[in-house]
Amino acid sequence: MTTRGIIGLASGSSGDGVDAALLDVEGIGLDVQIKPLHAVHQPHPRDVRELLRQVSGPAPAEIKQVCLLHRLLGETFAAAARLVADRAGWSLPSVQCIGCPGHILWHEPEARFPSTLTLGMTAVVAERTGVTVVSDFGTRDLAAGGQAAPLSALIDYLLFRDHAESRLLLHLGSIARLVYLPARARIQDIVGFEVGPCTGLLDALMTHLTGGKEAYDPGGKHAVQGRCIEPLLNRWLGHPFLQRRPPKSVPRNGWGQTFAVQAVQQARQMNWSLHDLLCTATHFVAASIVQSIRRFLPVSGQRIHVLLSGGGVRNGLLWHLLEQQLPDTTLEKTDVLGIPTDLGKSLTSGILAALTLDGVPASVPSATGANGTRLLGNLTPGSPANWARCLSWMATLSQLPAAA
Repeated sequence: MTTRGIIGLASGSSGDGVDAALLDVEGIGLDVQIKPLHAVHQPHPRDVRELLRQVSGPAPAEIKQVCLLHRLLGETFAAAARLVADRAGWSLPSVQCIGCPGHILWHEPEARFPSTLTLGMTAVVAERTGVTVVSDFGTRDLAAGGQAAPLSALIDYLLFRDHAESRLLLHLGSIARLVYLPARARIQDIVGFEVGPCTGLLDALMTHLTGGKEAYDPGGKHAVQGRCIEPLLNRWLGHPFLQRRPPKSVPRNGWGQTFAVQAVQQARQMNWSLHDLLCTATHFVAASIVQSIRRFLPVSGQRIHVLLSGGGVRNGLLWHLLEQQLPDTTLEKTDVLGIPTDLGKSLTSGILAALTLDGVPASVPSATGANGTRLLGNLTPGSPANWARCLSWMATLSQLPAAA
């Protein structure tokens, strides 16, 4: 039997909760067919949200806070896994494994010693669910000289490649991410990289500008009432990161809380309104994406089908700006191909877990910059029965011909 149930988890940088997706996975390795069965969102309790805010802020975090958050996130991940199985009518013992990438606390890929740190105690997830957990996908790619992002590149290839047309996957999450799949693409033809800030910046600005009363700009309704401050936009577009050629990934301290605080302070000094600053930031997100597409992707003279995912698809102003600045493209949500826009990250972690158990390297050097392909993820055994099934699965696959 090559059909199995796998749960994928994801914790966004917004820190509002955990997304969980139960996937029906048929086949092995690069021949897998994925059918999402059910998805849920597990909100973080108030104390977890507060801890996330504290440890993600510009002030140094206490190690005690980080350790406590590591444990509490593990509990939340486990609760989300149990909830999605329950809502789908599945028993957890029938699930093969859980993909749990953790919550990214720190990511600095260009330091002398590149490092990345995720939180979420996987032993707690395995203990509470009895299911083997595959986690920490990015560190092996980082150790192999890669950026540890975008790890979705191979998943996007499996789900969205097409023989007839070139496709561009644009993820509008806390960070904007591009994965380009030319028509008839081979894995080595994939181009992918993180562009720059997206909803993470917009949310941080909204939070600071409203004193915490509003955490995001729903639909871009505040930004659309403002005007774009051209000198500020041009200065932001001159950021050195945006000029660098890929592979590249965004340092999590690059456009975070400190950047937002400084922008808000400047806006108050210059008497810019909340609407003007948000409008300019939204123009910045769109312009940095368009600039990156034109500068770094081999799309000149082609009509590209752009498939969008992530929370930013609900920002009407951002969508309008992308349409306006990319006239030779067709913009659609990934929903048109059966993948809900909010499912991307949890689906990715579930498929990455499946590939790990199948012994298939999931890093794509042309996207991450790693020295070669690598098998990703750490394994935390579930119950004895579940772990025995995982070992049996892996042992059986190791006996198959390499082509399988």
